[in-house]
Amino acid sequence: MEENQENTQPVVEETPVEKTPEVGFPVSQPKAKGKSSKWIFIVLALLIVGGAAIFIFGRNKGTTEETVFPTEEPTIQVTATPTATLSPAEKAKISIEVQNGTGITGEAAYLQGVLKTLGYSDIKVANATTEDNTTTIVTFSSTLSAQVVSEITKKLEEVYKSVETKTSTTAKTNVVVLTGLKKNATSKPAATATPKASASATPKASASPSASPSVTPTATP
Repeated sequence: MEENQENTQPVVEETPVEKTPEVGFPVSQPKAKGKSSKWIFIVLALLIVGGAAIFIFGRNKGTTEETVFPTEEPTIQVTATPTATLSPAEKAKISIEVQNGTGITGEAAYLQGVLKTLGYSDIKVANATTEDNTTTIVTFSSTLSAQVVSEITKKLEEVYKSVETKTSTTAKTNVVVLTGLKKNATSKPAATATPKASASATPKASASPSASPSVTPTATP
């Protein structure tokens, strides 16, 4: 009986006693795994968003620097200054001499009429010492205006095949024109010498024979 009583005594389990650390620093408690993972994802997301923003910003900046838009230059409008025209009275004071240098009849008079249509009236005509000119030579006085020189030269170039201009400081006449061949014209053919008729001897008249006397027969019975 005593042995059974000894065996039936309740067994008291000893609970482990937590030992306090010898150093007086607080013991860090382990963090929950769920919260740490959440923060890791947030940090990674921020890094990705920041990297993408830096990439996009840098790309746009490079594109802006490379793209150069041409600057529009201001349009300058040039207004043509009207050229003053000479009055008929001013053109009447300009002396012109036209010399026929081709030998073709009426060439000087023809150019005289052409120049009169431009308003020039003091125009004289004459024959040149040469008659085989092909180029029209015009000599202007140095006192003439560029407008007169340009107007007459332009008209001569419309009429003649070739025009040569000269300037004189001593010419008494303002404009001297030595005509050449007109456009689509041919030079005057050279005159051929007419052969002189050779003197021939005039044949002398031959003497006519004298008439012989005739005998009248007597009638027969």
